[in-house]
Amino acid sequence: MRLSKKVAVVTGGDKGIGRAISLRLAKEDADVVIANIHTERAKEVRNEIKKIERRCIVIKTDVTRSNEVNVMVEKVIKEFGQIDILVNNAGISSMAPMVDLKERDWNANMSVNAKGVFLCSKAVAKHMIQRRSGKIINNASLAAKRGALFLGHYSASKFAVLGLTYTMAIELAPYNITVNAVCPGIVETDMIRREWKWEGNLRGMTPEKVRKEVLSTIPLGRLAKPEDIAGVVAFLASEDADYITGQAININGGMESH
Repeated sequence: MRLSKKVAVVTGGDKGIGRAISLRLAKEDADVVIANIHTERAKEVRNEIKKIERRCIVIKTDVTRSNEVNVMVEKVIKEFGQIDILVNNAGISSMAPMVDLKERDWNANMSVNAKGVFLCSKAVAKHMIQRRSGKIINNASLAAKRGALFLGHYSASKFAVLGLTYTMAIELAPYNITVNAVCPGIVETDMIRREWKWEGNLRGMTPEKVRKEVLSTIPLGRLAKPEDIAGVVAFLASEDADYITGQAININGGMESH
């Protein structure tokens, strides 16, 4: 097992990509902490992890609040003694044309998607620096590399995630800490199904027509599964990726090639 004796913190680890990441890291023999603002579904994932005989705890955490993030990190260190892996996965999305975008939606996306990565990375990196070891993996997006229709606020927040990723990779490299991002394309999750409904309403199309249109842009001809993303995260968290840092890895079926 690649992650034996490792402790991983996964933000937003209760559903979709986050759930798949939590389970995959546990299957790779890591102990897992799910840091989540909503805890009911996170506890269900915890129970699944316990069935594969790995330790897992759920800590209620709002990643936009530094005091809650700091308390979460303290609890993890008290419980496990270390944090080896941080997966910044918590994120939100909504859709609107830029001219109709409400300021509160801009602020919410920037707060969760970008500020959350900053606060969690800052708190965990201090611990990793002391141990001179660690892996930080940020969930960005295809929208972190190009504009996306009706997703200007989301795209801007994910561009910020890549900026943080590149900068942290340089600053933390002397401490043997790697920092990378994954950039999923279109993943079969509740979030994307909501987006198809929103986009369909904005464009006068059915969600199914939006889906078919999206599929036509993917060379591999299918949507990503959450497990496709989780597998790459598990690799980046392992010793196999010790010489990889400051990278933003596309997982999009060929939609983007740089």
